Amino acid sequence: MILLQRFFQICLFKAGPADLPASLWLLKLIGLVYFAVGVLVSHVDHPWQASLVASLADTLLLLVVCWVAVYLKGVRSRFIQTATAMAGTGAIMGLVGLPVFMLFREVESSGQLTSLVLLLVLILMFWSLFITAHIFRMALEIRPGSAAILTVAYIILSLFVVGLSMSGVA
Repeated sequence: MILLQRFFQICLFKAGPADLPASLWLLKLIGLVYFAVGVLVSHVDHPWQASLVASLADTLLLLVVCWVAVYLKGVRSRFIQTATAMAGTGAIMGLVGLPVFMLFREVESSGQLTSLVLLLVLILMFWSLFITAHIFRMALEIRPGSAAILTVAYIILSLFVVGLSMSGVA
């Protein structure tokens, strides 16, 4: 329960990845949860097989980006906490967003309600971006602007890799 609170605190910018235990077991567990939530979110728009592949690609990319970032910054000892924070907050945001994405799918063609749901989707997307930048900033001890640039680069790479994996190219 304390760990769940800590992930929520990271989502609210009141804690950072250093506040999580550096546990490989926890990273594996949270990574699996992140993967499962990714499959569920992706399945809103795609068949199960494509959702499994996309979520696997996304999960592996998260781990690779975290490893490369901490390695290049020279703080390899922070990998487990950084990856755990990214996966845990990503899973929370996915679970919070899942009903919104499902609702958006249902009301796509019905005017004003679509605008409200789309606004919720945009709020969740930006909140998620800010959380990612917060984690990068804290883990790598970089300026907010550098964290924002790293976050945008990570998201673009993620969209590219997941898109390729879903198209069957990767």
